Amino acid sequence: MTDIDGLRRAAIVGVALAVVIGIVATPTYFAAFGWDLEAAVFVDPEAVLGSGRDTAVLWRWGFLGDMLFSYLLLLPLALFSHRRVGERRQWRADVGLAGAVAYIFIGGAAAAILAHAGGSLIEAYDGAGSAERSAILMTFHVLREAFVFGVWQTLDGLTAGTWALSVGWLLLTDRPFVGRLLVVLGVWLWALAFVTMLGIHSLAVLGGGLAVAIGAWIAWIALERARLVPVGR
Repeated sequence: MTDIDGLRRAAIVGVALAVVIGIVATPTYFAAFGWDLEAAVFVDPEAVLGSGRDTAVLWRWGFLGDMLFSYLLLLPLALFSHRRVGERRQWRADVGLAGAVAYIFIGGAAAAILAHAGGSLIEAYDGAGSAERSAILMTFHVLREAFVFGVWQTLDGLTAGTWALSVGWLLLTDRPFVGRLLVVLGVWLWALAFVTMLGIHSLAVLGGGLAVAIGAWIAWIALERARLVPVGR
């Protein structure tokens, strides 16, 4: 078995574990927010504070699961994708790997911090007086601004977008479907980061941008197929 075969197997195992953990952790995460989609996506403190210690447990496991399936378990995939495309444009593949490593470890660290710090704040809120509750709420908002908007929706967007765009661009020749999908997703992630920098936090903008990206991918494939069809057929 060659080195790249070993990386391929590790990537498959990592992605499979990520899927399994994601199936368990994602409902746990949303349950902590009372199944409020917008509150969960933008980690709204008001949706969890005052809801009891059981919510703190759900919060911790949801965020720790996210640390694994959204970040750390993707490291073998990052290494495999770098090795897979590295022989074509080494510098471009290296840029992609740098983006992947930054995304995985910085984003994973943010998830771990949110899991423990957020869980502790939820527990502390239950037994606190009105003045202390105001301080806890303010602290929670600072935590969200730093790690959700600062790391996840800005830095993660730029680093994961760089990873996707780099690998996608290098796969355009022999894996056109996947390559084009990664390119448009990379652009969408960059756009998400810049929208967050403008202070826009909207599910409509998030979903609309993703729909535009998928539409662009389908149109790109259709145009390429039309270009390859011989005239007169």
